[in-house]
Amino acid sequence: MQLTKLNADSSWMFHFDGLHILVDPWFTEAQVDFHPLFSRQYHLDEQPSVAALQKPDFIFISHRYTDHCNRETLQQFASEIPVVAIPSILKKISKWGHFQKLIPLSESPFDIQLVATRQNLVHKAYLLTCSTGSLLYAPHGAKLKQECAAEIVIASTLRYELPIFLGGVINLGLKVALDLKESVKSRHLLCTHAENKRAEGMVAFLAKKKFQKDAGITYLNPGETFEFERNKEV
Repeated sequence: MQLTKLNADSSWMFHFDGLHILVDPWFTEAQVDFHPLFSRQYHLDEQPSVAALQKPDFIFISHRYTDHCNRETLQQFASEIPVVAIPSILKKISKWGHFQKLIPLSESPFDIQLVATRQNLVHKAYLLTCSTGSLLYAPHGAKLKQECAAEIVIASTLRYELPIFLGGVINLGLKVALDLKESVKSRHLLCTHAENKRAEGMVAFLAKKKFQKDAGITYLNPGETFEFERNKEV
């Protein structure tokens, strides 16, 4: 299993069992949630070129928000690439009329499942299993309601807090990420979704951000790859 971090936010390319799975691509300069006056965020670093990327076999989208499900980025990819997601996300993508094949998570051709969490709207967690390992992808962090095991956890160590009426704690931060690693008996925790972005709008004005690091966590730079195989890691 090879996990390549494509940018400083939460865009990844997972390679396993001969497949390339593109995860949550957002490569445009900015993303807007609802309206620019509400929330607009900008990358500070140069983003990958879609044309230069390995063509994915599938695209997986974890959340419906535009820093995960970014229309301007996704429509740069060939329409014949299948998209895998939960039904509510596929419904959003179907309205664009771009992708030819939308696959519900329950029918995914690779082994991925939604894990029950205590905060279902923002803090989704997905368990992906392949021949060389298993990983739990929870980009906002998560508190699980069901037991599962994973050799790798990908979660945010950034604590990003909004007022309750705007959703409360959006990224759960370092302690929850470490607790998640322990709860699934993971050997590795990879940080994601902790980019220091430029932000505008009401959300940016009200947000409280706490960037946290820990010696036991793997922090990849954009373009770096983490390789894992049971009993052998690089």
